[in-house]
Amino acid sequence: MEQPLTPDAGGSESEQAALELRAQLDELLRARQYAGQRERRLAEALQSLPERQRPDGELLRQLTQARTLREGLGVRCLELSDRLKALEERLRQPAPRRWIPRQPTGTPAPPPPAPPSTPPAGPPTDPPADPPAAPAAGKQAPPAPPRRRSPGELAALAERITALYRQASPDEADAILDQGAEHLTPHDTARLAALLARRGPAGASVRLVRSAVQAGPQHTATTLAELREAGLAEEAGALFHALRSCPAGALPALLDALERAGQHADGTTLLWEWGSAPTTELAALATGLYRADRAVDARTLLRQAAGRPAGDLAALAVTMAPPLPTLLLGELPALRPPAELVRLAAALAGRPDLYEALLTPLLDDPVRHRTTLAALRTAGLPTTPAARPRSRWGRR
Repeated sequence: MEQPLTPDAGGSESEQAALELRAQLDELLRARQYAGQRERRLAEALQSLPERQRPDGELLRQLTQARTLREGLGVRCLELSDRLKALEERLRQPAPRRWIPRQPTGTPAPPPPAPPSTPPAGPPTDPPADPPAAPAAGKQAPPAPPRRRSPGELAALAERITALYRQASPDEADAILDQGAEHLTPHDTARLAALLARRGPAGASVRLVRSAVQAGPQHTATTLAELREAGLAEEAGALFHALRSCPAGALPALLDALERAGQHADGTTLLWEWGSAPTTELAALATGLYRADRAVDARTLLRQAAGRPAGDLAALAVTMAPPLPTLLLGELPALRPPAELVRLAAALAGRPDLYEALLTPLLDDPVRHRTTLAALRTAGLPTTPAARPRSRWGRR
């Protein structure tokens, strides 16, 4: 008969780290909730303006700040959540135990086992492993694509998740949900979400579908289409909201995937959301879209930035490479009032190429923009293109 001993202590520090991470995550979640509430209030105030009234620049600035804060907090929450999940998974691993045989009273303990002797030379007893059966050292075999699950398998998985919540094991259930969509086809993710939405724990279906963003753009877009086809509006909205946390470099591929999945409206809305990104990030997004042969999307993204203060627009124009500044500045005369265009022109006065990019659309329709042109003259700013040097053939 054998008796296990108590595992060695050593997890206390990790448990303390997990407690600290949970406290930080709770604080960030509360701050993100407050930023989201402020963003909604500002957006409602903007939408309540009369149709012909131009939005106040300060209101737009505050809305941009609130959205940027909410998105930044969301990214930080995801980072802490991933760290916490990894730490909790390590804590759930069973600690190594040492076993000592219990000896009857008066029975001498057996001697320690002798060290193994050197094996005799010759062929091994077991046949050698098949080299193709295992990946080469240092390489990892690509994951197999998800297979379709039967209705019974999905029902059993839904029952398991529900049972874990009832058994006060939410961490294990959450771990399944946070990785579920990566191991299911988009169609099966929608079917499992429907089961959980009908009779599963509260919020389980939403948590499941959010994990689809970890499986790549095409998988995510197809999952979104499956959710909409199944009538799971809440789950589809949660997955779309999670798309905002995708890295900027993934935006062109994500837009391509949404179009292939028939979700064009979601791509348009996502561009509108990205239009509130910080100046440097917005410049990188527009540049990435343009280089990915999505110039129309880059122009749409820049048009969303038209409501920013003149200083931000000037910084954006200076940051981007041609021809993106011309796309941005060419949109502004039809969207901004004369006083703000004058401030922007003054900020660009030291860059003749950018100044002319702003001036050209004004001169293309001087009747429509006569007020702006007059305001430029009053401010002492030029209203004619800079004279270009003539070639030597024109001097004759």
